[in-house]
Amino acid sequence: MKTYRRFAKIMALALIFVACDATQKREVDYEIASPVYVALAEKSLDYLVSFDWDSFAEMLTDSIEYELPDGTKMIGKTALINYWKNCKTNVGIKSMKITNANYLPLDAGSKLKNSDSLGIKVVADFTNNVMVKNKDVSVKMNFSFHFNQQKLIDRINSNYDQTLFQELNFGTIN
Repeated sequence: MKTYRRFAKIMALALIFVACDATQKREVDYEIASPVYVALAEKSLDYLVSFDWDSFAEMLTDSIEYELPDGTKMIGKTALINYWKNCKTNVGIKSMKITNANYLPLDAGSKLKNSDSLGIKVVADFTNNVMVKNKDVSVKMNFSFHFNQQKLIDRINSNYDQTLFQELNFGTIN
């Protein structure tokens, strides 16, 4: 029995060394970007949830593209700001607060072929605690912020369950 355990330990160590062999090289399509971009993404979300439209707009390019989870796109700073203003009014959003946020800054450089995702991105995973029509609602969200050379946001892709907001907007939840 001792021989079997010793053999099992040796095999486990051998597997670990083979699996973690630093001499094996793989082509990596990205690297971790500067934490400066995390601060910018976090700041933009802070402005957004505090309804500070002017400060939020200053962080965006004039030609910002914002994509909702259903594929709907808003193009242009004015269109995006108006969308959020209308969303606040029409859905009845009274407040929003970001919690449990995690940010991953990525630099895709020029290594990805046939991609419109080259450059700096920050992937944000968070919970948006929304006070809407006197109800507290927690919505798990994922945003991907893409930055241009001037460190302005030129694209945001969002992913979250829109069902609640649609129900609130169409009056099926009071």
